Amino acid sequence: MKKSPLKITLFISSILFIGILLLHNSVSIILNAKDVSTAADTNLFNETAGFLSGKTIPKNSVLFKYSKSSFYKKYSKNLNDGWNKFQKPNLNKMRKWWSKYSPKEYSKNILYPFSGPDIMNALTLFPEGEKFTMFGLEKPGMIPEPHKMNSKQIRAGLTGLKRSLGTIFRHNFFRTNGMKKNLSNRSFNGITGLLMFFLGLNNYEIRNVRKIAIDSKSNLVEGIKSDNSIRWQNPPRSKRIPGVEITFRKGSGKEKRLRYFMLNVIDYALTKYSPNFIPYIIKEEPYTTVIKSASYLMHNDKIKFTKIRKAVLKVSDYIIQDDSGIPLRYLPSDKWKVKFHGYYNRPIPMFKKRFQKDLKYSFKKYSTGILPFSYGYNFKIGRSNLITAEKIKE
Repeated sequence: MKKSPLKITLFISSILFIGILLLHNSVSIILNAKDVSTAADTNLFNETAGFLSGKTIPKNSVLFKYSKSSFYKKYSKNLNDGWNKFQKPNLNKMRKWWSKYSPKEYSKNILYPFSGPDIMNALTLFPEGEKFTMFGLEKPGMIPEPHKMNSKQIRAGLTGLKRSLGTIFRHNFFRTNGMKKNLSNRSFNGITGLLMFFLGLNNYEIRNVRKIAIDSKSNLVEGIKSDNSIRWQNPPRSKRIPGVEITFRKGSGKEKRLRYFMLNVIDYALTKYSPNFIPYIIKEEPYTTVIKSASYLMHNDKIKFTKIRKAVLKVSDYIIQDDSGIPLRYLPSDKWKVKFHGYYNRPIPMFKKRFQKDLKYSFKKYSTGILPFSYGYNFKIGRSNLITAEKIKE
């Protein structure tokens, strides 16, 4: 049966309409895909790190307007003045001195017990490190999101962050009591914010930041919302250990990974609440271990830290520490090749009971000379000490 001219015309019109509609949708999909790609190319984590560290902000950023405020300009100047006055030259002196004494080969797996947010000393000593595992009592805190905040919230966050940096800028260590007072889990001056700040200040590109945890089977898993309520004083029965992971790099260099975990490593806590932690770190041995301003915890024979001390000695091929780390008596000459750098007389008054007579003798006899930089609690130039210990291969 023949179709009428009218029906044919309507049929052709319908086909043309559908074609135009499909073409329109295709163009929209392409445009939308371009928009998504552009958004993905904007690394908000890296921009946040730059913002926290007082860097210049791109004009197309929602933070650009705030970065032009008098408060931010003053904040940026204060940070850079503080960093350039002590911490930057101190790290430069350390880097120059260490080039003469650093090991020719070392594990790129860096372990930093009782670290707090002090990533920069570890990176200065071991710039070729690829994986950094850090832990302490402080919560990871929130991942800063200034792009979602108003001016009042941003100002409060930056003020808190600046307040937290006092002792690290002046003395190259964080005071534990000061950290408890100044650190916040809900603002920029949590551990995560401070780690991002230091990386941004030192021109590392932040690639990604995410919450993580160690589960009851010692496996690394994604963080969940309930992890935020965990405190080291009351660990959960699930034995989850909360943390944060930051991936970063310098320029076009190899990507590095930093993981920070919150837990109490006193013996009874490791046994009762976190038996999954030591098996986790053993999985990735061997390590190069950095210890600094560690409150002499691994000296303690009454409140015991024997498990973490034994674990560090087991998984480490190389240790660099000040006198607050592992006591000399646990580094016997038949197992460790120990060297002494700097000056040791006695600990600061707060830790006077941690004096090591054998260490004083060894420094007096074997020290390579005064350190030209500050490291640890005896922060005055010429009064710091470093002990390096290389495990003797059997």
